[in-house]
Amino acid sequence: MQAAFPVTQIPTAPPGGSGSASWSLQSWSGVEEMEAVIRRLALPLQLLQLDGGHLAGGVVAVKIGPLRLLRLRMDRRIHSWGPKPLGDLTIGLDLEPSGVRPPMRAHGSCLPESCLFGVDSGREVHLTLPNEVVLGLVVIPRETLCNWADQLGCGGFDLQGACSRNLLLVDPLRCEGLRAYLRQIFALVASDPGRLEQPSSQRLILEDLLPLLLEALIHSADQAGRLLRPPARIEIVKAAQAWLHDHPQQPITLADLCRQAHASRRSLIQGFRDHLGMGPMAHVKLQRLHSVRRLLLGADHDQVRIGSIAAEWGFLNAGHFARDYRLLFGEMPRDTLRQRTPSSRTAAALPPLIRIPGRPPPAAPGSPGRSG
Repeated sequence: MQAAFPVTQIPTAPPGGSGSASWSLQSWSGVEEMEAVIRRLALPLQLLQLDGGHLAGGVVAVKIGPLRLLRLRMDRRIHSWGPKPLGDLTIGLDLEPSGVRPPMRAHGSCLPESCLFGVDSGREVHLTLPNEVVLGLVVIPRETLCNWADQLGCGGFDLQGACSRNLLLVDPLRCEGLRAYLRQIFALVASDPGRLEQPSSQRLILEDLLPLLLEALIHSADQAGRLLRPPARIEIVKAAQAWLHDHPQQPITLADLCRQAHASRRSLIQGFRDHLGMGPMAHVKLQRLHSVRRLLLGADHDQVRIGSIAAEWGFLNAGHFARDYRLLFGEMPRDTLRQRTPSSRTAAALPPLIRIPGRPPPAAPGSPGRSG
């Protein structure tokens, strides 16, 4: 579908200017690397791997002036939570909907394929992603988007009102038009990244992408009445998660957690199963296994005892701990500890995310290759 805005209305120098473009390819191997990468992209989120096995994936990041575009891929279920960048609109969408895998969930709501989510910059992230998902993010300063909307002749549109809702239902054709154009941009990074350094290409992307984005936002306002009611028990789950985050090592029973969340046993169990696919005590174990892994990755293998660290987090049976750890992360605890070497891919050792103009990007196993 063609955008309803004439491209001639795009200003010669958009507010903030197109400036220069930069891009990067970055892969990750493990949930802690994924967390480090997205934090360096100014997304201060915490991550929890929900499925067992070795996590792999990567991100393509493109920046054109004040506009940032991200394509994230992962092969395991991930739960993420935390604040959004201050002053920015962070708009998410499913870049490659399959129709067969489970849906993404935001604040407990199953997200339809034709929607934009995360739009309310004042609301925290609470997002569960299925495995093999390809997530697209458009990050743009709110003021910049408002200025561009005015110059495109959309001054009468209540952008602030639209962006006060976290989930926006979009006409399938408009959503697919936006999705397809974003895929074209990320494909350009893989096939001919040098074109992104050309001012004419930067301008063309802005002229094409901004009307598509604004059309999706404008016409989603007509769909407000179709939004589903907030899912049951999600606030109970959030309350329990918040308490666990603030008391990471405190011994806890199911009865204790019910008291902290002010919920019945049945409501707490059903809430966690509905929204995270597991019971609350399984979630507690998952969180604490992640905490042990972070400590092992930062420890000197000559100075620590795995059993002592595990016991500090409530894992008193060494055999059961090693089994659960291997099932979740795809490796034994001792293998994680051995990764703590000068050449290990810790957050400090990750290559730069933003490519230096005129130089090739760092190699990223599993990410799109260059052609030509």
